[in-house]
Amino acid sequence: MKLKKFILAVIASLVILPAFSAASNSAWYSEADLTGQKFYKFAENEYLQLFFAEEKSILAVRQKNNGYVWYSAPLDWEDDDETSGFVLNSIPSFLTVRSKDQNSIFRNANSYTNVFLRNGLEVLQIKDGIRLNHNFTADGFFIPLEITIDGNSLVMTVPVNEIYEDHDSEIPPLEILDFEINPYFGCAPEDEDGFIFVPDGSGALINFNSSSPSLYSQYVYGRDNSIVATRRKNVTQNACLPVFGLSRKDSAFIAVIESGESRATIQADAGQQSVYNAVSAGFIVRDFDSVSFRERTGTPRDVVIYEKTDFEKSEDVYSVRYIFIDKEDNSLAGMAAAYRKYLQKNKGFTTQPDQSEPALTIDFIGSSNKKRTIAGLPMNVGVAYTPFSSVKSTLETLKEKGLSNFNVKFEGWVKGGVLGKYPSSPKPQSLLGGKRQFRKMTDYLEENNIPLYLGVDFVHLYSSDLSHIKELTANRMINRSPVKVPDYRMSTYTDEKISDKYPFYILRSEKVEKDFGRFFNRFERKIDYAGLSPDSLGNVLSSDFGPKGIRRNKVEEKFVSMLQESSYQKKMMLSAPFAYALPFASYVSDLPSKSSRYDVEDAEVPFYQMVIKGYLPFSNLPANRNTNMEEYKLKLLESGADISFVWITQNPDLISDSRMQSYVNLYSQDWIDDAAALYREVTEVNSKVKGCTIVDYKIDGDIRSSTYSNGITVTVNYADGSYSVTGGNAE
Repeated sequence: MKLKKFILAVIASLVILPAFSAASNSAWYSEADLTGQKFYKFAENEYLQLFFAEEKSILAVRQKNNGYVWYSAPLDWEDDDETSGFVLNSIPSFLTVRSKDQNSIFRNANSYTNVFLRNGLEVLQIKDGIRLNHNFTADGFFIPLEITIDGNSLVMTVPVNEIYEDHDSEIPPLEILDFEINPYFGCAPEDEDGFIFVPDGSGALINFNSSSPSLYSQYVYGRDNSIVATRRKNVTQNACLPVFGLSRKDSAFIAVIESGESRATIQADAGQQSVYNAVSAGFIVRDFDSVSFRERTGTPRDVVIYEKTDFEKSEDVYSVRYIFIDKEDNSLAGMAAAYRKYLQKNKGFTTQPDQSEPALTIDFIGSSNKKRTIAGLPMNVGVAYTPFSSVKSTLETLKEKGLSNFNVKFEGWVKGGVLGKYPSSPKPQSLLGGKRQFRKMTDYLEENNIPLYLGVDFVHLYSSDLSHIKELTANRMINRSPVKVPDYRMSTYTDEKISDKYPFYILRSEKVEKDFGRFFNRFERKIDYAGLSPDSLGNVLSSDFGPKGIRRNKVEEKFVSMLQESSYQKKMMLSAPFAYALPFASYVSDLPSKSSRYDVEDAEVPFYQMVIKGYLPFSNLPANRNTNMEEYKLKLLESGADISFVWITQNPDLISDSRMQSYVNLYSQDWIDDAAALYREVTEVNSKVKGCTIVDYKIDGDIRSSTYSNGITVTVNYADGSYSVTGGNAE
């Protein structure tokens, strides 16, 4: 359909239209009702109708099956006498933008004040929707926003190469840093009950009208690893899934950031800044960092430096897809099911139910390096923590205690071990028993049908060599120096005094691509019975801000291609993978079972687990990396997760004062009996729900109930540590 200007005067001349009113915030409307409220229909399909009212610059999306209407902003937002200033005018805005002037002073703008009220909004009809051209004339930039309907979804898209900054103006131009798309889409008023879902860690809920003064804001996939913090205020979880949701009284949506997610943020306002409850996505256009130095007087000074950006050459597209959920599926489980269906339809996530039995997943640490003094000189010396031969004896001991199903991951099996030399060849190191003992281990696992995954880190550089000189192969920060990630002091969360002890670097994606390809070709030829566990390809994204570097959304594309190609030949275990890597995993390990527990969050929930349960086997973080075993057990039962441990079979005392000093409680002999007891108890429950999805999830204080597709309900009580299994074939 050709673009055509929407001229309100023509429409208005055909029908007498009533004024907007507070009553128009009702959720249920017919097409005639919307037309009577000055909305003009721009697109329609089997599921949705898309309307726009230019008089108010408000969008309406009507679900045809039930007449429920979602608005880009409340129709009576101007009646809000509790909110004022920039926040109030952001409510009806399709874009809120943060920019900087030539003095690096940040400026905020919203499209209602800076575009609509200044006659800078151009409305065009496009195929399946509408295009809103935002001319921020006083600010010197232009941002287009395309809004379309696709099936039961609303998609909002910004093509980055069409963003324009007027650098030819006599007035020094503002430069865009980031923007939010429609921050109050579908927002709920303060007199309504409901919740906001955010993907913090395993997932978290924020009840409407939160009493916390804090807002929720989090980077999708964590902060760009090339923006290195010199101080950490607290320990937080990553947002591993690019999703967020809003559940209102009669309907809900789950929103997927489907393009540009690695440059995205998620924000939620549960009545803190306004009288509305809302959640939205933002996108980084021009990243920045600060550099500290001392002036001649000795006074410390921080200078902000900015990423170089060329919009015309950009191939980036930033988009958010709102998937609407009907009243009968309006729940957290409904959101998880809708997101899973999206992944299956659009991202290649498996559609085959997982019928594997519950298992004990063991991550064995083979070896690592430790500095020792030899002939008066400090040298890195390899330490064997788990010889290949000890895997069989450990599993046999567990079998004698009644365990029958296992998954085995083995890290540090090549030269240099964990956190050591970069893996250049899939050759089992002699320190652990060499090829002979490695073959005996793999033969035993194959004979007993025990999956084996060999862990290798291709992204981090812990030790330079001739092929990996950090000045040549590491990503660059915005100041063009190599990305050097320090060790953080856990007591203060700073890198003070120990930053040079065990720092590491992040390799450029082109180098990772070449090294991985070379390694994998040899791995495929030489290693018969084993899958691969290239964890960092699935959970580490870092931009290269060098002159010829690429941003992390392009790194993501490279990693997806690598994972996809190699997953055809070998099964893969991935540790806490970001969403882009999920379709290529045969097994998912180390899933977070908690959120960051920000003040604004009311409950942590196993949303990540709910998405993949029944289709992909998974385990939570290892039991021996958890401080509360009773809580750990209940988390397993709550989501149907496998038990996992990370172990070494000898030399636990040698971990201290080494690069692995943060690893504690790893010695297998200390955990054998506990692992056996936990396995027997948890497996008895989880075996009843294998291959099942979670179709309902309820929270009542400390009590959580998960109902599965076979009718079984598992209820856990975090107050007293009890649990019950009811319904279906629970007996």
